[in-house]
Amino acid sequence: MALNIPPEDRGAIATIRSLSPNSLERFIAALRAAPPVSNVQEMADYVSKEVPTIAVGKLASVLDTLYTLYYIRDLSGVEPSTFLDDLMEGISGSRGLKTTGKELPKLRSLLERVLSIESLNTVSKAARLQRDGQRLYCTAKILSDIRPVFGSDPTVRPAGGVLTHTLKLGYHEGKEHKEFHVVLDSDDLEALAEVVERARLKDQTLRNLLKEAKLPNLGD
Repeated sequence: MALNIPPEDRGAIATIRSLSPNSLERFIAALRAAPPVSNVQEMADYVSKEVPTIAVGKLASVLDTLYTLYYIRDLSGVEPSTFLDDLMEGISGSRGLKTTGKELPKLRSLLERVLSIESLNTVSKAARLQRDGQRLYCTAKILSDIRPVFGSDPTVRPAGGVLTHTLKLGYHEGKEHKEFHVVLDSDDLEALAEVVERARLKDQTLRNLLKEAKLPNLGD
């Protein structure tokens, strides 16, 4: 099945295709020598030292597309050759890339090489593992309001009011975006804040543990 290629990714693929043989070899060699880094800009800074002929801004765009392709391939679970078939089918049907039939085998070989970098394979697997769950967090918002408390006569001014806070959690489940609402009071807010702060402290402790073990953090 043809892979849909957004305009920005078409530009990145066109940039890779336009590299001179020397720049291409240096680019691939730099990627192979690079440590597994999840941050695209950090990887761009590293690679740019080895391939100064590519502007850092353009390099970051190219790497962003590569990271995306690796992640999609890993998430899909298909064989690399099948994914490459789908990618090439998408490219051949894309107006923005203007690739002739004769150019396709050469481009396929090129993409096969840049999609066979072990450090980027590691990063994509780490990204999938970090997001491996039935529901994935998307957004959060807390709506606060005053709810009036009326007596038996609704025409009489309210006897008082209560404060409520509604936590709206947005998440993805499969391909669907859903929301879950929870009503909180002031005590609940305090308890929730303590739970989040405890998680933040554990996060920092585990980050320090990775540093002490000299293991790169392959997440955010």
